[in-house]
Amino acid sequence: MRPAEIVVSAPSCPPPRPWHDGAVTDERARVWVVDDQASFRRATTAALHASSDFVLVGESETGEAAVEFIQQGGVDIVLMDINMPGMGGIAATRQILSVRPDLIVVLMSTYDAEDLPAAAWQCGAAGYVRKDRLSSDLLSRLWRAAG
Repeated sequence: MRPAEIVVSAPSCPPPRPWHDGAVTDERARVWVVDDQASFRRATTAALHASSDFVLVGESETGEAAVEFIQQGGVDIVLMDINMPGMGGIAATRQILSVRPDLIVVLMSTYDAEDLPAAAWQCGAAGYVRKDRLSSDLLSRLWRAAG
């Protein structure tokens, strides 16, 4: 598997955090999108609506807003942009997973996996996906693997 598609862990990483606390059911996975670019949020929303596996339950344009809303529950998967103004995706992921270790957080950016900062591999995220490789099929594979 090429790093551009999805990277679930890196060689020197601590063990991943638990993904979710139960078997995957026939219900759609609830997704929250965090990205400062409205155009990417719209494109992601369209891809999720085209899939019968997922339902968009919310979106945020900042890490701070994501931390506030996602900790309240009702989310299974978080698609988290790494580079945002204010609190970036790595810091937001750490804060969210400290309260909700059952979540699957997938970091996203336009960079290749080998160009990410070391902190991206140490924040507890389940994996990394380049934005141009994100698809409902890829999310489905990740969701099934987590179950």
